[in-house]
Amino acid sequence: MRRVGTISELWRYPVSSVTGEQVEEVEVSHTGMIGDRRYALVDSLTGIVAHPERDQRWQKAIFIRSRTTATGIEILVPEHDWQSVDDANLAKSISQFLGFEADVRPYERTLEASRRDAFALDRYDVSPLHLLTSASVDHLKTLHPGGNPDRRRFRPNILMQSEPDISGFAELGWIDAGIRLGEVGGKVIAPTKRCGFTIIEQEGIANDPEILRNVMRFGNRNMGVYCAPDASGTLRVGDGVFLSEQ
Repeated sequence: MRRVGTISELWRYPVSSVTGEQVEEVEVSHTGMIGDRRYALVDSLTGIVAHPERDQRWQKAIFIRSRTTATGIEILVPEHDWQSVDDANLAKSISQFLGFEADVRPYERTLEASRRDAFALDRYDVSPLHLLTSASVDHLKTLHPGGNPDRRRFRPNILMQSEPDISGFAELGWIDAGIRLGEVGGKVIAPTKRCGFTIIEQEGIANDPEILRNVMRFGNRNMGVYCAPDASGTLRVGDGVFLSEQ
């Protein structure tokens, strides 16, 4: 296997559609990152899961933050304190911020759903690990010099600092290749298809439709890849990333 980079950042998103947490190490299994995307924001009246990429009223959700603590998942709504997902007042805080009745519920696939009267219907098949390379981010900046392709737009689990010989949307050519992330082996299984979430405003990042237009034009709408671990293990910032020769 050849070294293609180093894990520079690890991100977990306990709640879909809101800002996640940056961690130094994390446990993974064959299904992906432990603790990732366990809960969702939902419309309290309809139960429909948030879709910021296509419903403008949800776009403020990215200014909400989520984190994992020793006692469970917590959410920080602007102008409020951190609140547990089990806090009876959390729905009120979220609704006041978004301007309509909203709540947070566990996805139906999670263990948490079994102890709730209401849960969120899975809006998509959960992909294992989302890897994005610095080469892709740099390439998009070259394609769109006036924009800011901040890696947070793309919500990767793993941001990889690429080796000097890796350039362009390189990982799109890795599909079906074996990969090793530190101590965890696996396979690159699919490109990551991008949606309107990549263009919306968030903290320190302006709304920019050209981000997605360039990904569509030069990456066939794809940027980054999904990787499927073949066993459980621990990922750490600083771990090497190795790819099988194709």
